[in-house]
Parts: sequence; structure tokens; C-alpha cells
Amino acid sequence: MPFKPALWDGSDPLYAPCMSWSGRDSATRQARWKCPRKYREAGYKVTAIKVGPPGHPGDEHQLDRALRCRQLTQEMIRWWDSLDQPKISLGSWHYLIARYRRDEFSPINEVKANTRHGYLQQLAKLEAVIGHMPLEDLTYEQIKRLQKAMEQKGRSLSYIHRFFNTLRRVARYGKALQIPEAAAVAGTLSEMRFSLPPARQVAPTREQIYQIVAAADAAGLPDFALGILLQYEFTLRAVDVRGQWLPASPQAGGIIRQGKRWQDGLTWDMFDADLTCFSKVISKTSKSLPEPYHFDLTPLPEIRTRLRLLRPAEPVGPVILSMRSGGLPYTASGWVQAWRRLRDAAGLPQELWMMDVRAGAVTEAKALGVDPYALRDAAQHASISTTNRYSRNRSDGANQIVKLRRKT
Repeated sequence: MPFKPALWDGSDPLYAPCMSWSGRDSATRQARWKCPRKYREAGYKVTAIKVGPPGHPGDEHQLDRALRCRQLTQEMIRWWDSLDQPKISLGSWHYLIARYRRDEFSPINEVKANTRHGYLQQLAKLEAVIGHMPLEDLTYEQIKRLQKAMEQKGRSLSYIHRFFNTLRRVARYGKALQIPEAAAVAGTLSEMRFSLPPARQVAPTREQIYQIVAAADAAGLPDFALGILLQYEFTLRAVDVRGQWLPASPQAGGIIRQGKRWQDGLTWDMFDADLTCFSKVISKTSKSLPEPYHFDLTPLPEIRTRLRLLRPAEPVGPVILSMRSGGLPYTASGWVQAWRRLRDAAGLPQELWMMDVRAGAVTEAKALGVDPYALRDAAQHASISTTNRYSRNRSDGANQIVKLRRKT
């Protein structure tokens, strides 16, 4: 049976392949996903599964049923496609990568969902390059050949660094599993260093931030304007303002869209009734710093005014919403695209990236002589060394030391 493109891209959220109904009334009528005959005869073991509670095709559960049917159909097709693929060879990198990805006690299960999502993307790249190789074939010379090949293809330093960092993680897991060949590779990699690109030296000034905010207001994007101000004034990561969409099960609570759940952003329940403060656990450091930060809004009347204008009659749910997405929170790419459009509309240099907003805040604070430890806390970092990487204008700092020494 041919399946629509919506099976994979989610373009039709009501598309429910392989679904059928049984029963006559809404109390007993049940929807099931049923495996087509072609796949059953080929040996697929999942023949039928209930999708959702009893009901009728147009009830409030139709989106969840459709999503579940698409997920089950995708699993079936992946199984079908795997019939034509060679079996995983024990002792290959394909085997070890699969174990790192799926084992119950793999370190990948100990990281946050967004980090895990990034790891899986990197594992797919690693698998494509070395999956076919036996573990013992990845010698020092072979690793250097891989590095050189990537450089010749024009891969960036950050791309190469991420690739070999992923290899390190997998090799260390193999060492933990007491696989001698993987332990040997882990030992080799421990003696190797892969360059990182030089730190960015670009940071938007306060004036430039407010030009972006003005452009957002002119474009009818008050949510975005507020979000950028919150990022800049409180040195927040974008994810802690707009949130992020991560894969989730259909049964997960909260806001679900195309199989992904929104999380980590600002919600109205984090703010007090008078909008004088808000509290939030910082997503990136939630494990090492689980206590919420308490942010004082009283010195920032403009942000408080903007919050009042946006606050709904019932202040629940996400604070920052995208009207272009039907009133749902922004995606990460949508947030960056909005920044680019507004930056260009304001006539600012293209070298100003949205990811530099926090660096602009840290740089401004450091130039004002803020205590390094206070600056570390304001940036929600675990160490001063991390905060220093966000600080630009190192030349100004060096020149300030010269002036102070001349006064002694």
C-alpha cells in the first residue's frame, strides 16, 4: 500500500495510515492500527494495536490516534527496509554505536533530552563513516586519515571536533563494556587533540539590541521584542526564554506538535502577580544547579510594561508565542530566522548573530567592572572560566590593566 508523504513530514496531522474501527457506539467503538497483509506475511510480528480510548473518528482524540498510527507505520517500514540490509557484524563500529544508542545503561540515557537529540544526530554521521569497519581497524593512522579527508572536503573545525568527540564517547563506552579493541581506540584518542575554531569576537551593543527590538515592534512581533530584551537584560539563553521542541510520546502532557513537546521556556506561572519578579530553573545547568534563579524585574519598567500588554486574562502557558505559527511557541530555527529578518531590516551587520546576545550582555557588564563572581552568577554559569569565554573586547580589558598599573 502506498503511503502519503505526510507519514514522514507530518504535513497532514489527521493522516492515520492502517487505522480501522470496530464496534457500533462511542462507548465501545475502538480504533486499531492493523498491519497490512504484505508485512505480516513477511514476518512482522506486530499485527494490531489499540490507538487511543474508545470514541469516534471526529472526537478530541483524533490527532493523538493519527500520530500513533503514523509512528507505528514508520516502525513497520523501517523493519521492512532493514530486511534488505546486511546484519550488524559483531565487533564492528556499527555494533558498538548501536549499543551506545540503545543499551539501557548507556551514558546517552543520562543526558538531557535536547543533548541526547544532538548526540543521535552525531552518531548517525559517525555510523555512516566508520560503521562498516571492525573496531581494531581504527588505528592512529586511520584516525588521522579521516581527519585529513574531512579537512580536504572543507569540513569546519567545529564539525571535525564534534565528530571525534562523538567517537571518544562511543569508544569509552566500549571500554566500559570491556571490549579490548574499543579500549585501545579510547586510549589512542585520549592522546589526540582536535582544534576548535577561535572564539567569536562579535557581540551586539545595547544600542544594537534596541534597534532589533524597535524593528520587531515595527513588524508586529511584540513577543519577539520582549524575548530579546529578556535574553539581553538577564543574560538568558534563548532556550530559557522561547523554550524548545523535543521528541515526546503521544501520551506526554503539555503542548504537543508533530510528535514534539514544548519545554524549558518561560511560562506565566513563573511570574508573580505584580510582575515584579520571576523564577526559573536554568535548563542547561538543571542537574548541577537545580535551584531556581530569582530575577528582579523592578529595575526594568519597559519589560514589565511589555509583560502587562502580553499577559492573557488567564495567565497560564508559554509567555513568548509566534503568531506566524498559529499562536504556538517559536521553534529554534524560527527564532533565529526572525532575528535575521529584523537585523537586516534594522540595517545591522550580518555578522551579528542571535547566539551573540548573551555575549553582548556579559561584555557590557564586564566593561562596567562587575565582580567576576557576580558576573558568573548572572550568566548562570558553573565556573568563571565559562563566563570568560562569553566576554569580548579582551583588548579593552588588557588596556585597562595597563592604565591601572601606571597609577601605582
